[in-house]
Amino acid sequence: MREINFIVLAISVLFYSCVSQSEHDKIVSEKDAIAQERDKLKQELEDIKFGAPNLLADGKKFYDAKDFAQARHKFQMLLDKHPDMPQSIEAKKYLSNIEEEESWNSASTSDDISYSESYISKYPKGKYITKAVSRRSELKALNMQKAYDIALSQNTSYGWKKFLEDYPNHDEAASIRKKIIRLEVDEISGDRETGQIPSFNQYNSSYSSSSSVAITNNTGCELTVRYSGPDAEMITIPSGGTRTVYLSSGSYKIAASACGENYASTENLHGQYGSTFYITTSRY
Repeated sequence: MREINFIVLAISVLFYSCVSQSEHDKIVSEKDAIAQERDKLKQELEDIKFGAPNLLADGKKFYDAKDFAQARHKFQMLLDKHPDMPQSIEAKKYLSNIEEEESWNSASTSDDISYSESYISKYPKGKYITKAVSRRSELKALNMQKAYDIALSQNTSYGWKKFLEDYPNHDEAASIRKKIIRLEVDEISGDRETGQIPSFNQYNSSYSSSSSVAITNNTGCELTVRYSGPDAEMITIPSGGTRTVYLSSGSYKIAASACGENYASTENLHGQYGSTFYITTSRY
């Protein structure tokens, strides 16, 4: 009797095990099908989300909001994922527009004139070309005034020379050149290492409202002579040469440079004079 019960129990267990495995396989199969369907739906959603129409629409939305970084990201993604789709043509146009918008944004907000010049160079027929040209002119005037103010505050011959190098056509260029001569005379005269200019020889003693000085250069080097008084003049004379400078009569501070050395003196000019320059070791 026990043997019969055991056999029945064994058959029951075996039957139960077979049914459970079948149900298990069915469940697994159904789960796999659900997972596959889920992945399929997920992919379809991805395809919709990152499809060419949606990427183009998203890019336009960011472009209109002037969020050019996000717009560029969307348009570039469209080109990477769908290079052959019709929307890619429009995306390329928007990317080009973004470059121009960003170039103009830099030009319109920065005081660095190079941004305006860069926009004008890249987009001569651009959307903002008129504004860019105006911005460049505005910055040129602003930069020139800043440079002028710096030179004025320094008030040195070097500072004004640098200003004229950058702005040779400034309205005050002629008077600035005179200013440079006067400053150079003062700077040379105030230097303890400056030598003495030889006295001028007066050719006549009668008073005249105008004076002339004939200068012979025997220094062995090119000679530059500056006059600061009623007039401000500078004359350059080659070695062995003679030049004449014409001045309004009056008291002058005179500074000369030759062979890397500087010389200075004062003269009261009121007629015709002559002088021969040569190198001296005495100091002014």
